[in-house]
Amino acid sequence: MWVYLNDRIVQAERARVSVFDRGFLYGDGVFETVRIHDGQPVWLDRHLARLADSCKQIGLSLPDKPWPAIFQKVIDKNRVDHAAIRLTLSRGAADTGDDPTVVLFHRPLPHVTPSQRRRGIRLTLTTIRRLSPRSHPTQAKTLNYLNSLLAKREAAERGAFDGLMATTDGYVAECSMSNIFFIRDRTLYTPSLACGVLPGITRGVVLDVAPSLGLQIREGRYRPAFLYGADECFLTGSGIGILPVATIDGHFFPRQTAGSRVAVLQTRYNRLLRAQSP
Repeated sequence: MWVYLNDRIVQAERARVSVFDRGFLYGDGVFETVRIHDGQPVWLDRHLARLADSCKQIGLSLPDKPWPAIFQKVIDKNRVDHAAIRLTLSRGAADTGDDPTVVLFHRPLPHVTPSQRRRGIRLTLTTIRRLSPRSHPTQAKTLNYLNSLLAKREAAERGAFDGLMATTDGYVAECSMSNIFFIRDRTLYTPSLACGVLPGITRGVVLDVAPSLGLQIREGRYRPAFLYGADECFLTGSGIGILPVATIDGHFFPRQTAGSRVAVLQTRYNRLLRAQSP
Protein backbone atom coordinates (compact mmCIF):
# COMPACT_ATOMS: atom_id res chain seq x y z
CA MET A 1 0.00 0.00 0.00
CA TRP A 2 1.14 3.54 -0.82
CA VAL A 3 0.63 6.37 1.68
CA TYR A 4 0.75 10.13 1.21
CA LEU A 5 2.88 11.64 3.98
CA ASN A 6 3.85 15.32 4.03
CA ASP A 7 4.06 15.90 0.25
CA ARG A 8 5.49 12.46 -0.56
CA ILE A 9 3.94 9.14 -1.51
CA VAL A 10 5.79 6.30 0.23
CA GLN A 11 5.22 2.62 0.86
CA ALA A 12 3.22 1.99 4.03
CA GLU A 13 6.14 0.40 5.88
CA ARG A 14 8.16 3.60 5.37
CA ALA A 15 5.42 5.97 6.53
CA ARG A 16 6.60 7.24 9.91
CA VAL A 17 5.71 10.19 12.13
CA SER A 18 7.52 11.57 15.16
CA VAL A 19 6.83 10.10 18.61
CA PHE A 20 6.49 13.74 19.67
CA ASP A 21 3.64 14.37 17.22
CA ARG A 22 0.75 15.91 19.15
CA GLY A 23 -1.76 13.78 17.27
CA PHE A 24 -0.10 10.69 18.76
CA LEU A 25 0.43 12.21 22.19
CA TYR A 26 -2.86 14.03 22.71
CA GLY A 27 -5.23 13.30 19.83
CA ASP A 28 -4.58 16.88 18.74
CA GLY A 29 -5.77 16.87 15.14
CA VAL A 30 -8.65 16.26 12.75
CA PHE A 31 -9.53 13.83 9.99
CA GLU A 32 -11.96 12.98 7.22
CA THR A 33 -12.86 9.57 5.79
CA VAL A 34 -14.03 9.81 2.18
CA ARG A 35 -15.72 7.06 0.20
CA ILE A 36 -14.14 5.91 -3.06
CA HIS A 37 -16.67 4.76 -5.67
CA ASP A 38 -15.53 3.53 -9.09
CA GLY A 39 -12.08 4.95 -8.39
CA GLN A 40 -13.33 8.45 -7.52
CA PRO A 41 -13.64 10.25 -4.15
CA VAL A 42 -17.31 11.15 -3.63
CA TRP A 43 -18.77 14.26 -2.00
CA LEU A 44 -15.19 15.44 -1.56
CA ASP A 45 -16.21 19.10 -1.57
CA ARG A 46 -18.45 18.51 1.45
CA HIS A 47 -15.69 16.64 3.25
CA LEU A 48 -13.15 19.38 2.61
CA ALA A 49 -15.59 22.03 3.83
CA ARG A 50 -16.10 20.10 7.06
CA LEU A 51 -12.34 19.59 7.37
CA ALA A 52 -11.76 23.34 7.11
CA ASP A 53 -14.42 23.94 9.79
CA SER A 54 -12.87 21.30 12.07
CA CYS A 55 -9.45 22.95 11.69
CA LYS A 56 -10.95 26.32 12.56
CA GLN A 57 -12.62 24.95 15.69
CA ILE A 58 -9.35 23.61 17.14
CA GLY A 59 -7.05 26.37 15.83
CA LEU A 60 -5.19 24.23 13.29
CA SER A 61 -3.89 25.60 9.99
CA LEU A 62 -5.31 23.84 6.94
CA PRO A 63 -2.51 23.60 4.36
CA ASP A 64 -3.25 25.18 0.99
CA LYS A 65 -2.90 22.11 -1.22
CA PRO A 66 -4.59 20.75 -4.36
CA TRP A 67 -6.56 18.26 -2.28
CA PRO A 68 -8.67 16.68 -5.08
CA ALA A 69 -5.51 15.96 -7.08
CA ILE A 70 -3.77 14.49 -4.01
CA PHE A 71 -6.73 12.23 -3.25
CA GLN A 72 -6.85 11.03 -6.85
CA LYS A 73 -3.11 10.42 -6.90
CA VAL A 74 -3.31 8.16 -3.84
CA ILE A 75 -6.31 6.32 -5.31
CA ASP A 76 -4.62 5.78 -8.66
CA LYS A 77 -1.30 4.77 -7.12
CA ASN A 78 -3.05 2.07 -5.08
CA ARG A 79 -5.39 1.06 -7.93
CA VAL A 80 -8.48 0.95 -5.75
CA ASP A 81 -12.05 1.23 -7.04
CA HIS A 82 -14.21 0.81 -3.94
CA ALA A 83 -12.76 1.67 -0.54
CA ALA A 84 -12.41 4.51 1.94
CA ILE A 85 -9.58 7.02 2.03
CA ARG A 86 -8.66 8.83 5.22
CA LEU A 87 -7.02 12.25 5.42
CA THR A 88 -5.46 13.00 8.82
CA LEU A 89 -4.11 16.37 9.91
CA SER A 90 -2.18 16.42 13.18
CA ARG A 91 -0.76 19.52 14.83
CA GLY A 92 2.69 17.94 14.47
CA ALA A 93 5.57 18.04 16.92
CA ALA A 94 5.19 21.78 17.63
CA ASP A 95 2.17 23.26 19.38
CA THR A 96 1.65 26.14 16.96
CA GLY A 97 -0.36 24.24 14.35
CA ASP A 98 1.44 26.04 11.52
CA ASP A 99 3.20 22.91 10.21
CA PRO A 100 0.75 20.00 10.57
CA THR A 101 1.50 16.39 9.77
CA VAL A 102 -0.54 15.30 6.73
CA VAL A 103 -1.36 11.63 6.02
CA LEU A 104 -3.63 9.98 3.43
CA PHE A 105 -4.17 6.24 3.14
CA HIS A 106 -6.93 3.89 1.98
CA ARG A 107 -8.64 0.98 3.72
CA PRO A 108 -11.59 -1.36 3.01
CA LEU A 109 -15.16 -0.20 3.48
CA PRO A 110 -16.91 -1.49 6.63
CA HIS A 111 -18.12 -5.06 6.23
CA VAL A 112 -21.89 -5.21 5.80
CA THR A 113 -23.54 -8.42 4.60
CA PRO A 114 -26.29 -8.40 1.94
CA SER A 115 -28.73 -9.58 4.63
CA GLN A 116 -27.81 -6.69 6.93
CA ARG A 117 -28.12 -4.26 4.04
CA ARG A 118 -31.61 -5.59 3.27
CA ARG A 119 -33.05 -6.61 6.68
CA GLY A 120 -31.14 -4.34 9.05
CA ILE A 121 -28.68 -4.59 11.90
CA ARG A 122 -28.87 -4.79 15.69
CA LEU A 123 -28.07 -1.83 17.91
CA THR A 124 -27.77 -1.52 21.66
CA LEU A 125 -28.03 1.57 23.84
CA THR A 126 -24.64 1.80 25.52
CA THR A 127 -23.69 3.09 28.94
CA ILE A 128 -21.15 5.35 27.22
CA ARG A 129 -22.57 8.85 26.83
CA ARG A 130 -21.84 11.22 23.95
CA LEU A 131 -19.48 14.01 24.96
CA SER A 132 -21.12 17.35 25.68
CA PRO A 133 -20.63 20.25 23.25
CA ARG A 134 -19.86 22.33 26.33
CA SER A 135 -16.66 20.38 26.98
CA HIS A 136 -15.60 19.12 23.55
CA PRO A 137 -15.92 20.42 19.95
CA THR A 138 -18.39 17.70 18.97
CA GLN A 139 -19.01 19.18 15.51
CA ALA A 140 -15.31 18.86 14.67
CA LYS A 141 -14.11 15.46 13.48
CA THR A 142 -11.12 15.25 15.80
CA LEU A 143 -8.63 12.49 16.59
CA ASN A 144 -10.17 12.18 20.07
CA TYR A 145 -12.19 9.03 19.35
CA LEU A 146 -11.90 7.06 22.60
CA ASN A 147 -15.51 7.90 23.50
CA SER A 148 -16.77 6.30 20.30
CA LEU A 149 -14.38 3.34 20.47
CA LEU A 150 -15.57 2.47 23.98
CA ALA A 151 -19.19 2.55 22.77
CA LYS A 152 -18.28 0.33 19.81
CA ARG A 153 -16.49 -2.14 22.10
CA GLU A 154 -19.43 -2.32 24.51
CA ALA A 155 -21.79 -3.00 21.61
CA ALA A 156 -19.56 -5.78 20.28
CA GLU A 157 -19.48 -7.40 23.71
CA ARG A 158 -23.29 -7.49 23.60
CA GLY A 159 -23.31 -8.97 20.09
CA ALA A 160 -24.63 -5.80 18.43
CA PHE A 161 -23.45 -4.21 15.20
CA ASP A 162 -22.95 -0.84 16.88
CA GLY A 163 -23.69 1.13 20.01
CA LEU A 164 -26.19 3.95 20.27
CA MET A 165 -25.05 6.75 22.56
CA ALA A 166 -27.25 9.16 24.48
CA THR A 167 -26.34 12.65 25.61
CA THR A 168 -25.31 13.26 29.20
CA ASP A 169 -28.93 14.22 29.93
CA GLY A 170 -30.40 11.14 28.29
CA TYR A 171 -31.41 12.17 24.77
CA VAL A 172 -30.58 10.12 21.68
CA ALA A 173 -27.34 11.34 20.04
CA GLU A 174 -25.61 9.06 17.53
CA CYS A 175 -23.85 5.74 17.12
CA SER A 176 -20.12 5.25 17.53
CA MET A 177 -19.32 6.18 13.93
CA SER A 178 -22.64 7.03 12.30
CA ASN A 179 -25.70 9.25 12.56
CA ILE A 180 -29.15 7.85 13.32
CA PHE A 181 -32.55 8.59 11.74
CA PHE A 182 -36.02 7.23 12.40
CA ILE A 183 -39.37 7.53 10.67
CA ARG A 184 -42.82 7.86 12.24
CA ASP A 185 -45.72 8.17 9.82
CA ARG A 186 -44.36 10.52 7.11
CA THR A 187 -41.88 12.40 9.30
CA LEU A 188 -38.13 11.82 9.32
CA TYR A 189 -36.54 12.50 12.71
CA THR A 190 -32.88 12.87 13.62
CA PRO A 191 -31.08 14.31 16.66
CA SER A 192 -30.13 17.96 16.20
CA LEU A 193 -26.53 19.13 16.19
CA ALA A 194 -27.22 20.62 19.63
CA CYS A 195 -27.18 17.03 20.93
CA GLY A 196 -23.45 16.89 20.23
CA VAL A 197 -23.73 14.86 17.04
CA LEU A 198 -21.25 15.12 14.21
CA PRO A 199 -22.67 16.78 11.06
CA GLY A 200 -22.20 13.67 8.92
CA ILE A 201 -21.77 13.99 5.17
CA THR A 202 -24.30 11.24 4.39
CA ARG A 203 -26.57 12.76 7.03
CA GLY A 204 -26.52 15.96 5.00
CA VAL A 205 -27.30 14.10 1.77
CA VAL A 206 -30.34 12.44 3.41
CA LEU A 207 -31.61 15.77 4.72
CA ASP A 208 -31.27 17.19 1.21
CA VAL A 209 -33.24 14.45 -0.57
CA ALA A 210 -35.87 13.49 2.03
CA PRO A 211 -38.39 16.25 1.15
CA SER A 212 -38.46 15.10 -2.49
CA LEU A 213 -39.56 11.67 -1.21
CA GLY A 214 -42.49 13.12 0.70
CA LEU A 215 -40.87 13.13 4.12
CA GLN A 216 -41.07 16.04 6.54
CA ILE A 217 -37.85 16.64 8.49
CA ARG A 218 -37.61 17.19 12.23
CA GLU A 219 -34.28 17.76 13.97
CA GLY A 220 -34.60 17.83 17.73
CA ARG A 221 -34.06 16.17 21.11
CA TYR A 222 -35.65 12.74 21.50
CA ARG A 223 -35.75 10.24 24.34
CA PRO A 224 -34.99 6.60 23.50
CA ALA A 225 -38.63 5.69 24.21
CA PHE A 226 -39.76 7.98 21.38
CA LEU A 227 -37.28 6.32 19.03
CA TYR A 228 -38.46 2.83 20.05
CA GLY A 229 -41.95 3.69 18.85
CA ALA A 230 -40.83 4.50 15.30
CA ASP A 231 -41.91 2.66 12.16
CA GLU A 232 -38.42 2.52 10.66
CA CYS A 233 -34.87 3.34 11.69
CA PHE A 234 -31.54 3.60 9.89
CA LEU A 235 -27.92 4.73 10.19
CA THR A 236 -25.90 6.89 7.84
CA GLY A 237 -22.16 7.13 7.27
CA SER A 238 -19.68 7.59 4.45
CA GLY A 239 -18.56 3.97 4.72
CA ILE A 240 -21.89 2.24 5.34
CA GLY A 241 -24.09 4.55 3.26
CA ILE A 242 -27.68 4.07 4.44
CA LEU A 243 -28.06 1.00 6.66
CA PRO A 244 -31.42 -0.09 8.11
CA VAL A 245 -31.76 -0.93 11.80
CA ALA A 246 -33.85 -4.02 12.58
CA THR A 247 -33.85 -3.83 16.36
CA ILE A 248 -32.50 -1.86 19.34
CA ASP A 249 -32.35 -3.93 22.53
CA GLY A 250 -35.38 -5.98 21.52
CA HIS A 251 -37.42 -3.06 20.16
CA PHE A 252 -38.36 -3.92 16.56
CA PHE A 253 -39.41 -1.53 13.79
CA PRO A 254 -42.61 -2.91 12.21
CA ARG A 255 -42.37 -1.35 8.75
CA GLN A 256 -38.74 -2.20 8.05
CA THR A 257 -39.39 -4.14 4.81
CA ALA A 258 -38.01 -4.38 1.28
CA GLY A 259 -40.55 -1.76 0.19
CA SER A 260 -40.05 0.59 3.12
CA ARG A 261 -39.14 4.24 2.96
CA VAL A 262 -35.62 3.34 4.07
CA ALA A 263 -35.33 1.12 1.00
CA VAL A 264 -36.45 4.04 -1.16
CA LEU A 265 -33.82 6.25 0.48
CA GLN A 266 -31.18 3.57 -0.17
CA THR A 267 -32.12 3.52 -3.86
CA ARG A 268 -31.93 7.31 -4.13
CA TYR A 269 -28.61 7.40 -2.25
CA ASN A 270 -27.09 4.74 -4.53
CA ARG A 271 -28.20 6.71 -7.57
CA LEU A 272 -26.56 9.85 -6.22
CA LEU A 273 -23.44 7.88 -5.34
CA ARG A 274 -23.07 6.67 -8.92
CA ALA A 275 -23.63 10.20 -10.20
CA GLN A 276 -20.68 11.41 -8.12
CA SER A 277 -18.24 9.22 -10.05
CA PRO A 278 -18.87 9.63 -13.80
